[in-house]
Amino acid sequence: MQGLVHSIDTFSTVDGPGIRTVIFLQGCHLRCKYCHNPDAWNLNSKQAKEYSAEEIVQIVLRGKPYFKASKGGVTLSGGEPLL
Repeated sequence: MQGLVHSIDTFSTVDGPGIRTVIFLQGCHLRCKYCHNPDAWNLNSKQAKEYSAEEIVQIVLRGKPYFKASKGGVTLSGGEPLL
């Protein structure tokens, strides 16, 4: 399984409780006026990178000790993560 990712932020403290890994997915057709990531709308963006599920899991697992210590975790954001 592959997916387009706009960017990945590690050690984030603003997109949920504790220390988090935030995965910003690429692509959104909603075009909300209040969107704070309009650069993640276009599915054909040159900034986007294709990742496999296994690659994402490996990136996320690097933060596991920090998630446990801070009651943090993973945030999927967009673009639209439910496309």
